[in-house]
Amino acid sequence: MRAAYRRQRKADPLASVEAVRSVIEQLRSALPELIPKREKDLIRMLWATRHIQRYSATDTKRGRPSHWKREELLTVGARLALILDRETSSHISISSFIDHYLRLLDFPADVLEALSSGDINLFEASQLARLTPERLNVSPPQAKHTRKELLSTHLQARLSSGSLRQRVAELLLSSSTEAAADASENSQDIDLEDFDPYDPTHLFWDQIKQLGFALRDIRREDVMDKEIDELLRASEPVLTVLARIQRRKERKTIKLEI
Repeated sequence: MRAAYRRQRKADPLASVEAVRSVIEQLRSALPELIPKREKDLIRMLWATRHIQRYSATDTKRGRPSHWKREELLTVGARLALILDRETSSHISISSFIDHYLRLLDFPADVLEALSSGDINLFEASQLARLTPERLNVSPPQAKHTRKELLSTHLQARLSSGSLRQRVAELLLSSSTEAAADASENSQDIDLEDFDPYDPTHLFWDQIKQLGFALRDIRREDVMDKEIDELLRASEPVLTVLARIQRRKERKTIKLEI
């Protein structure tokens, strides 16, 4: 059962607008001829960079053509990876930066203040940031007041991140404009709930997702016999570890039943 109370986490040096903009400026300084001057265009470029990492060259030719050449996006991705490795000691990947940290640029000022003070973590900030005037059908001051009251209750009761997400969902579902949009955002919020860039398991699951995208694009006829042998040798240690984990889970289940 998941703990009901907040856990102590290490400080996240990238969880601030200043830190995110610092990464962006380093990227712009390194590639001035490629990086757009407008922040809106830059964010679109980074999402395009994220896209080509998930899909093969063949898949990226489907649908609407990109505004940038594939080679340019690969160059941007490689440079961004170097910057993140240097700034975060290789704890935060390109996908995590684009999926989670770029969103800080759109967070309300009061949410960013609570995040920078250490009162809340990145996931909790992302939840509070969802309480916008448009989604709540209220005025900006009223939306800010709702966030303030919810944050105060959350901190005083020392509730878990999951509890905060549930309360935010309840507030948004009461608004007719949010009911449809909430379902589409739910999967992203779940991925970020226990996000800790200094947790090695985060890097593991990020790699698993990358493997999933790669395997999806590979067909049987694409793989040579020699490569099959290499894949089998590489997967054997992984399967051994997974089998050990499964046996441990089964032993725990038996003990609980007894």
